[in-house]
Amino acid sequence: MDFENIRQENYSEFVGYLKSLGDEKYRKFQGALVKDTDSEIIGVRIPALRSVAKNILKGDSKGFLQIASNEYYEEVMLRGLVTAQLKGSFEETADRADGFIEYIDNWAVCDTFCSTFKIIKKFPEEFFGHIDTYLKSENPWAVRVGLVLMMDYYLTDEYIDRVLERADKVQSEEYYVQMGKAWLLATAFAKYRDKTLGLLENGEFDKRTFNMTVQKCVDSYRVSKEDKEYLKTLRRK
Repeated sequence: MDFENIRQENYSEFVGYLKSLGDEKYRKFQGALVKDTDSEIIGVRIPALRSVAKNILKGDSKGFLQIASNEYYEEVMLRGLVTAQLKGSFEETADRADGFIEYIDNWAVCDTFCSTFKIIKKFPEEFFGHIDTYLKSENPWAVRVGLVLMMDYYLTDEYIDRVLERADKVQSEEYYVQMGKAWLLATAFAKYRDKTLGLLENGEFDKRTFNMTVQKCVDSYRVSKEDKEYLKTLRRK
């Protein structure tokens, strides 16, 4: 198939190709992990989807984004992979990211998009400011995107204080937001122990998010045995 020129008239052929890549065993496995999506799962592995996205990006990738549907989980994943790798100005990049977030309905698409969104490194300060709009969103997936992007790209000497300050302000009853915050803080703890410990000891946390964060730290191979034992004593009953 000509991946570089996917059009409305041959889109069904493209979907047929995706189905040919599906693996039933993997479909069931993925379905057990990704339970929130409204899209049907074909069962295509991520390396294969990345290869398809790479070919799409060689051609009319913007045209693909205009016609891609969300009937299948893999279509949404491909939309995210293409969006994350399209070159452009900060404004174009932010607009495309904003648009894609509206399609996210599960953690796997969210986190894969974030880890692929390396173009953010071209506009670090501009996008750090933009992330604040995600963290303040009513859409829990937008909030998780903001948290995961900060984890992936902003745990640096320049940004760590601002990242921790922002994370402390994120309060949510949504499980995947809470887990995103816990994941971010556990990763921050491994890199900036003292600063992050100060937040854990004095920050604003609901019990579930706090205990998730402690557990993430305990599970990390980058956290010392001594720190793990201390963090366990902080768990909330």
